[in-house]
Amino acid sequence: MSTLNGNAAGEDDDDEAEDAAGGQASSGEDDGENCPLCGYFNSPANGDTCNHHRVWVWDDVVEGSPVYEEFAAAWSDFSDLASSAEDVAEFADNALGLAEALAVPDALVAYSHWENSPLDVFVELAGAAVGEGWTVSGPLGGSGYCVYLESDERANVATDGYRALLAAIDPGR
Repeated sequence: MSTLNGNAAGEDDDDEAEDAAGGQASSGEDDGENCPLCGYFNSPANGDTCNHHRVWVWDDVVEGSPVYEEFAAAWSDFSDLASSAEDVAEFADNALGLAEALAVPDALVAYSHWENSPLDVFVELAGAAVGEGWTVSGPLGGSGYCVYLESDERANVATDGYRALLAAIDPGR
């Protein structure tokens, strides 16, 4: 078989780009990053992500999976309740006592402060890995990164913990 530019006839030069990106074609349209857990090249804008991918942040807009969205909703409800308390320190003390009684992690209360974002808390409590990110220049450019989980277990435990605390503090919710 004859070769042209080192490729067998009929193959295109994209194979070299695929090899350089760990098996995925890499071009200006395939911007993304490699998963820190499995090495797969994730391109969320093209809908091509590995099974560890949970969140994509592009220009500060967060697009999350159902696991993240459920966590963020539960965290936000708890955080709103904490921030609306007349005495935030007393609320935190009571919530810590409830956490112990309900056998949920104390860290849920520690990270309920409104100065944290749901994504920051998710990364911390779920043990998520944050990708290196990428930047695209030009009129449609921007920057982004992804968040990855080996397993949803810790995220689900945190979500359930926030829901249990909410139910114990404010049963009408």
